[in-house]
Amino acid sequence: MDKCGANAFVFAKANGILGKSFINNRAQLLFGAKSLGELWTLIFRTQPPLVPEVILSQQIEEKAFSDFINNYVNFINMYDKPEKVLIDQLLLFEGENLKEISASLCKGEQKLPKLIELGKYSSLDYKSWPDIKKITKGTTFSWYNELPGIHEQQKLDFKIDIQVCRHLWESAQKESGEAKEALLEIYRQEFIIKNIVWVLRLRLFYNMKSQDIVKNLIYVTDKPGHSDPVAAPALKILDWPLDEYEVWGKWKYSSLVNPHIDGQVWQIDPIWIETRNRMEINIKASKLFHQFPSDSCFLIGWYKMKDFELSCIRTAVESIRLNVNSQEAMNAVGIFSEDLHQGGVNG
Repeated sequence: MDKCGANAFVFAKANGILGKSFINNRAQLLFGAKSLGELWTLIFRTQPPLVPEVILSQQIEEKAFSDFINNYVNFINMYDKPEKVLIDQLLLFEGENLKEISASLCKGEQKLPKLIELGKYSSLDYKSWPDIKKITKGTTFSWYNELPGIHEQQKLDFKIDIQVCRHLWESAQKESGEAKEALLEIYRQEFIIKNIVWVLRLRLFYNMKSQDIVKNLIYVTDKPGHSDPVAAPALKILDWPLDEYEVWGKWKYSSLVNPHIDGQVWQIDPIWIETRNRMEINIKASKLFHQFPSDSCFLIGWYKMKDFELSCIRTAVESIRLNVNSQEAMNAVGIFSEDLHQGGVNG
């Protein structure tokens, strides 16, 4: 199947799945379920397995995630020569698999841990377990060739995260299609806000010094400096007051800031920003998918929307287990009642 034909076929299939997915206004249906069994039936359209609720909650999340990954991999398989940017999206999970392998080895475990199945798009050589050097040989992570000390593991996990972000950014930069800028905008805002939220948390909860915070920023160039497109916005707010709404109200991303209520003490809320940003990324992903059906990058828009659905499913599971009010649970993923009343949530 040529590229144009494959794009048309995959778009039709992907659009069909979205029509049955719990995204946009349908996301709120997840939070109407009164039991985990009801939630299972709603999502998977089958009777739930007869297992204890603790196990059922885990199975819901695992099956939803597995279906998501399998669908994405199957879509890529429909192309004779899939775009590199589509394959590179799976590097996120390849990085998570490497972290799991390293953690297991550090704990002295004898068996390969349970990993995310990526089919032929997995570059790590799992058959070489427990030799970390052979596992990563010839891959993007070939530098990870020896087992870190227990205190060094977190530092290397962060190095994996940086490499994945840089790889995704560079891959999108090399695109030549009409969807290139829309894709870059998604990555740009996703990485920028990830840094912003991290800066605020380190300042608010750990009182960390600016020079130490910089060491914890992701970047897509050679260092987290003022010329880096995803680190620079975070560097800009390093010294901003955390309790002055007037300052944040004029910020480029002020739409993500928690509102100010007259007569109440205000402080910037990183969780609010993170939640609001999740919704904005979902909206941008929807535009990428629907506006560029002839460019294979639309599939990353599909991926991002399904990833948002996955967050909603996981939150719905936890809200049922912990008996959390449905509106509170929806707020936790960025679905607010005023958005629904105004036809929001991108729907």
